[in-house]
Amino acid sequence: MKSLNLFLVIAFFGHALLAQNRQLVWSDEFNGTDIDRSAWKFDSGPSNDNVQYYTDRPGNAQIADGKLQLSALRESYQGFEYTSALIKTERALSWKYGRVEALIKLPGTSGFVPAFWLLPEDDMYGWWPRSGEIDIMEHPTNEVTKIYGTVHTESYNLFSGPYPPQGSVTDVPDAESAFHLYAVEWTTERIDFYVDDQKFYSFSNDNGDSKTWPFDRPFYVILNLAVGGGWVGNPDESSQFPAVMEVDYVRVYQDLPDVAIQGTDFVEYLGKGTTYTSGVVDGAGYQWSVPAGATIVSGQNTPQIIVDWGIFGGDVESVLTSGEGTFPAKYPVRVSPDYLGNPGFEKGVKYWRRSTASSATADFRLTSESVHHGAHSLLVEVTQPGANSWDVQLSQGDLSLQGGQSYHAGFWARSVGAPAAVSAAIINAADYSLVAIESINLTENWTLYGFDFIPASPITAAFNIDMGDHSGSYYFDDFVLTTPELTGLNLVRNPDFFDGQEEWDLNLLSGASATGAIEDGLYAVSITEGGSNYWDVHLGQSGLLIELGKEYMVSFDAYAYAPGQISALVGKNAEPWTLYSGTQLISLTSERQTFGYTFAMNEPTDALSRLGFDVGGEVNQVYIDNVMLRERGPQDPAFVRSSSFSPALLQVYPNPVVEEAAFYYFLHDPAEVSLRIFNLNGQEMETLVHGMQQAGGHRVMWHPAGIPAGIYFCQFRNGRVMETRKLILQGGSL
Repeated sequence: MKSLNLFLVIAFFGHALLAQNRQLVWSDEFNGTDIDRSAWKFDSGPSNDNVQYYTDRPGNAQIADGKLQLSALRESYQGFEYTSALIKTERALSWKYGRVEALIKLPGTSGFVPAFWLLPEDDMYGWWPRSGEIDIMEHPTNEVTKIYGTVHTESYNLFSGPYPPQGSVTDVPDAESAFHLYAVEWTTERIDFYVDDQKFYSFSNDNGDSKTWPFDRPFYVILNLAVGGGWVGNPDESSQFPAVMEVDYVRVYQDLPDVAIQGTDFVEYLGKGTTYTSGVVDGAGYQWSVPAGATIVSGQNTPQIIVDWGIFGGDVESVLTSGEGTFPAKYPVRVSPDYLGNPGFEKGVKYWRRSTASSATADFRLTSESVHHGAHSLLVEVTQPGANSWDVQLSQGDLSLQGGQSYHAGFWARSVGAPAAVSAAIINAADYSLVAIESINLTENWTLYGFDFIPASPITAAFNIDMGDHSGSYYFDDFVLTTPELTGLNLVRNPDFFDGQEEWDLNLLSGASATGAIEDGLYAVSITEGGSNYWDVHLGQSGLLIELGKEYMVSFDAYAYAPGQISALVGKNAEPWTLYSGTQLISLTSERQTFGYTFAMNEPTDALSRLGFDVGGEVNQVYIDNVMLRERGPQDPAFVRSSSFSPALLQVYPNPVVEEAAFYYFLHDPAEVSLRIFNLNGQEMETLVHGMQQAGGHRVMWHPAGIPAGIYFCQFRNGRVMETRKLILQGGSL
């Protein structure tokens, strides 16, 4: 008995210690006058089998007396007899692991289902139920004292799974007259459900696949008050209106290693004002860095930054420092000429919607059995046609389009069996009017389809694929919605290697031996036998349109393990291998630098041109990144770096730093410059440069004598432009 008691004591204090290690990273105390719409989004319209129409009107959702009130009303609205509200942190805030809790009082009348629950931010494994659902609290008000906690997955659901949802029910006698604390504690191993810190159910990870445990991705919070439906039946004469669900606060706690960056993960070229957020931890310090070509506009040293992007993507990085230690985080951001998010389904079905209407039935699912490129495509199997083509639809909405602007829409697709027709349409979301529509006949081969259109006025639009008027199986991949101006900013595909080695090939000649791999977002060519010539090891990309009579600009970042020369070129991708750019010999060192050149196309137009790098001739390791090829505009008298496509302003070598480091930067014009070193708490350690400097290249040496080893940041300002780089100091006063 003593050993059992000891075990219980250890278990209790172990749980308490785990809880104490968690830090509050976000909360809404609802102490203001208005609902924070930067955090909460509203649903609008009907849902599921319920009978309400959700709105964002103050009568259905408001803050009063320091509490959020979601109110269901009996009223005629949009053809419905009841209204209510659903708010969610989707596309604003989401979390993976930790404790999520809310203090809530529930309505005390029959015919309602108030709920506090979580859904996946990116639907990585497909639409519901494949990517999971966590119901922290559901209360069918006809069961006056009952609180349900439930999980839904592909295997555990009422509609398609072999097993029912997993969960339990607990008794809370005064749930409708008093506030109670509803929570889950979620780890890699299990999800525990609590009411007032009393656990009533635990769902364990069976270490299988996503069918039973899709809970390894971020989820967002939902609060709603549903009216009617099959679980409770519709309100009757005894139901009291307004029915009110009151929420005193919502809070999220996490272990600091689990704190992640949140924000926009798909940005079009030159995207402005994108926000990235870390957990808001009391007393913590924050340092941020962004990829080459991006600029932190505001927020450095705070939990939230605003970033302007160029044409290259990569990792947004933060370092959170508290009394518990230092916690780095990375968030990959794809920057492209595409207005569509997740165009190739590499992040599940995030940003995409599916719908079936009328009597149509269809299964939408991610697949790897047939893809255009990447790991996934989307398969739609229409088993029962509807009356209209739009009765089965794939769609991405919330697309802001400008009036009078030319757009190009496209996608890759194939069908199974006989050729089949689908419709691709651009729809005005305000009135569902057609902006453009194209009927397309799919075949068994992957084919690129596209069409162009010009909206007459500014609109918020949706890009729809309709396939509901006949049965069939259809695969879709790699959607695009862009403009000539955006695509003209860079003719190179996958220029920052965000998509790995896609679009690039490594060719070997004359006995050369080399391998290519992506390392920290760069293409690394490891050469073990260089051959006799530069071109015996060649990294390149073909299929680029180079037009007679035009001038072009090329830039790229590069360095090598050992000093050496490479050749950069644009030319014909077949014999006689004409070099349109001439021979461009580049001398590499172990310092990452940006190189560029311009050339005039004096040969006939070539739509299959190759851009490449001849890196052979000797044993070495060569790194390439951020490759740009674009038409030179009249404003460009020579190769220049402009804010729209410039690589990093500052280079540091070596990093990690042992005894000294060199900072390199280039000024196109005289400018006020500062270069300062900070520690993780934001304390300035040293000012290396402060004042006016002339145009040209500059090198500044740093000798960190007396500074402890650790992580530091250098902040470089050139006029109004600022860039921050992380430094790892291994020497100093070790």
